[in-house]
Amino acid sequence: MVTTEICVFTLNEAVTKDLLLLPTGIHKSSLSTVLSQPGCQSIYWGLGIEDPKKLFWFIEWDSLSSHTRFQSLPSYPSFVASAATLTDPTAPTPISVLHYNLTPLSTLFPKSSPKPYLEYLNITTSSPPSLSTTLSSLAESLKTYGVTSTFALSIDEGKGDNAVSLVGWRDLPHHHAFWKTDAFKSTAPQMQALATAPLFFVHVDLLEWE
Repeated sequence: MVTTEICVFTLNEAVTKDLLLLPTGIHKSSLSTVLSQPGCQSIYWGLGIEDPKKLFWFIEWDSLSSHTRFQSLPSYPSFVASAATLTDPTAPTPISVLHYNLTPLSTLFPKSSPKPYLEYLNITTSSPPSLSTTLSSLAESLKTYGVTSTFALSIDEGKGDNAVSLVGWRDLPHHHAFWKTDAFKSTAPQMQALATAPLFFVHVDLLEWE
C-alpha cells in the first residue's frame, strides 16, 4: 500500500520561494536525495498561501518500510541536518513528519490535470473512530459537490489520534461557496467538538510535483 509521508517545515526568515526553487540549493538537493531512494514514487511540495513560512512535502512511498530503510542509512542524519537549516529553530515544531495511508496526491491530481487549490486540514482528536466517521461523511458531501478529496488517520505509533484531510478546490471562491452548504454547516461543528487542539488549516500552493 502506498504510504504518504507529510512533512511540514516552519521556514526561517531567510528562506524565500526563489531559494526553494534554486536548482543548486539545499531544498532541491534534499528533494533529489529523497527521490533517489528505492520505493520513493513521487513528491508534491508547496507553500502555505495564508502562511508562506510553512513548507509542505507530500512524499509517496511504495510502503512505510521503504521510508524506514532510508531512515536507517548512515547518511540519514546528515540529510536531516541539512534540510533542517531551512527551518526556524525557535518554532514550537520546526519540522513535523507523519505518515498516512490516504489516496496519493499523484492519483487525485495527476500532472496532466489542472493544479488544485489544495486545502490542508490537520486535526488531533480524542475519538479517532468518531472523527473518521465525520471526515467520511464530509468526503461524501464533497464528492456530490464535485470536489476531489482524501483523508486518513496517522499510522505512526502513538499518533493514531491525528488525522489529515486534503481537498482539491478550483480556487478560493469555490471553497468559500462550500462553506454555505448544509453539509459544511453540519460537519464543521462536529470536527471542532472532536478536536483536542486548535485545527491547523491552510491552503497550499503546490509549486512542483516530481
